[in-house]
Amino acid sequence: MGNTVASIHDTEIEVIITELEKKWIAEKSPFVESAWLKLCDELSQEASKMPELLSLTTLAINEGNCDFLGEIAAEIEALDKKNGQFFTPYHISKCMAAINLAGAQTIINEQGFITINDPAAGAGCMILACADYLEEQGNDIATTMSAYVTELSRMTYHMLFVQLSMRGIPAAVFHGNSLSLEVYESAYTPTAIYFFDKHGQLFDEERKDPEKKSIIITPIIDAEQLNLFG
Repeated sequence: MGNTVASIHDTEIEVIITELEKKWIAEKSPFVESAWLKLCDELSQEASKMPELLSLTTLAINEGNCDFLGEIAAEIEALDKKNGQFFTPYHISKCMAAINLAGAQTIINEQGFITINDPAAGAGCMILACADYLEEQGNDIATTMSAYVTELSRMTYHMLFVQLSMRGIPAAVFHGNSLSLEVYESAYTPTAIYFFDKHGQLFDEERKDPEKKSIIITPIIDAEQLNLFG
């Protein structure tokens, strides 16, 4: 009985991970048809409810004030605790956002927007909380906030990209290692294009020192990820 329960649990997680990857492909490049079809073939009949679940996910994330996918991943124990993945409750992140963004409105009034960097973003709880806080202050997050986020786990990288995209947050999302500066893949959220068109840049670092040369990060394709925890 125990093995049967474990098998069902593992299958549910696999279906969810596959669906996240499908959504990531659709958001990043609607024309990657071969990759999309390959993932569709891998799904079982249990995935028939996924369109309905995706609709509920979209509604929940658009509403704000939650880390929808992060909370679900923690509840079904899909996070890799051995590699240091732990769920941070949304209300904790919201409290931290309120503390750290106390002077954000001054920055936004002076330069038009603020950039938030999260080098270990997980599913995006901290960025989502910051967006909710700024929106509550009367700001349009599509034009007054940008995010530069990195996540080591490929699964949570997909969760991160999907949540920030659905929430309408302009962001550059990296699947990489913030300690070694390795980058495996990256994508911009759809809103980043609108943001760039308005401001001519995505991050406020460029405004601070226009003569400073940008750091060029060369993506490492199909490389084995460094396991920091053994």
